[in-house]
Amino acid sequence: MKRCLFLLFSLLIISHGNAQEFDKLIDHFKYNSFGWGRKVTDSINSSFLYRLNDHSVSISKNPIKITVDSLVILNPNVKQDFEDWEDRYINFPRSTSVIYDGNIISLFDDGRFVCHHLDGYQRNNILEESLNKKKIKYHWIIDNELYGIPQSFLSNGVYKWSGDKWKRSRVKIPVKDKSILFTDEHFIVYRLCNGEFGGTIYFYDRKTNETYFTKSNCAHTIEKKDKQYHVVANLGHMMGMSEIKTISDPTMLDKATQKDLKIDHGSLGYKAKSTAYEKQLDIFGIQLFSKFDIDNRELFLAHLDERTFLAEFIENDIKVVHPLFNNDKYTHDPITRKYGEYTLISMDFYGIGLEREVSLLVIKDNKITLLDWNESHNK
Repeated sequence: MKRCLFLLFSLLIISHGNAQEFDKLIDHFKYNSFGWGRKVTDSINSSFLYRLNDHSVSISKNPIKITVDSLVILNPNVKQDFEDWEDRYINFPRSTSVIYDGNIISLFDDGRFVCHHLDGYQRNNILEESLNKKKIKYHWIIDNELYGIPQSFLSNGVYKWSGDKWKRSRVKIPVKDKSILFTDEHFIVYRLCNGEFGGTIYFYDRKTNETYFTKSNCAHTIEKKDKQYHVVANLGHMMGMSEIKTISDPTMLDKATQKDLKIDHGSLGYKAKSTAYEKQLDIFGIQLFSKFDIDNRELFLAHLDERTFLAEFIENDIKVVHPLFNNDKYTHDPITRKYGEYTLISMDFYGIGLEREVSLLVIKDNKITLLDWNESHNK
């Protein structure tokens, strides 16, 4: 009997805690008039936060139970003195952090790696010492293997980490200084993004070396389900917008010429003519920063009215399933990669590190950990 009462009391505490967290979110929507002044709106409650054309935003009656934590991880060679404030971007990773062999692998301007164990996020000095035997200027994970391009002009080409040293590889990588969003046996997928001025998603065919493209402002998450590629994108221009394109056969998209591939800043996408895709979602007024699964539920890292939270779509309704940090955790051009049981979201922020990664969200099972580089950016 005592055990039953204890469990019931514990559930009541958890339920009350969740209610308090959602209350903060509801109050924010109630007292914030979306940038046009502050005004109490009595009609705002858990059943109605906002309407986006055909989509109603509300608090879910089936919230998800997750543990949320935040930590600061350090670049050991961080610099403090700059003539120009914007120059501090060099304190942040030069290429998107990846997960490899139970570690988060990050690379900085000096060509050196910083590694953190996924279990506890402590530095892995042994792995760092091994990886740093060769200075690397960009790195990726392809087919679960770690690749990099050396800084030295004496070491041309792509190198693969063998477990104890870097070895020259014949693998073909279509980019030299761009992040890779997704790979499988058929394609290497990457993007170019320049906000409202252009966004393009590229599918590099690994067998034919041809590249296919379509417009996407700006792709951040690629999922492959039922042999289809789901491209999730968002744009922060004006009130923000998000879309999901479903592509069954990327080779039916526009084929890029060598001249096309030299077009920088993502504007090539505006020239795309192929309609070999379906728009699963096209919504204005909300930004979807990422897409991932928890408890077999398709969730989005969503941003609306200076609040970032977790949400899911139930038919046309957007249901907030967790308020996350109950703050305005913003990113301009995030990237999501799936690594086995982990999901890693790399988040930039222009006001801190320009286009470089300043934070990471690590998702495993029902736990989300925010890792901020060098100092807390979670305010």
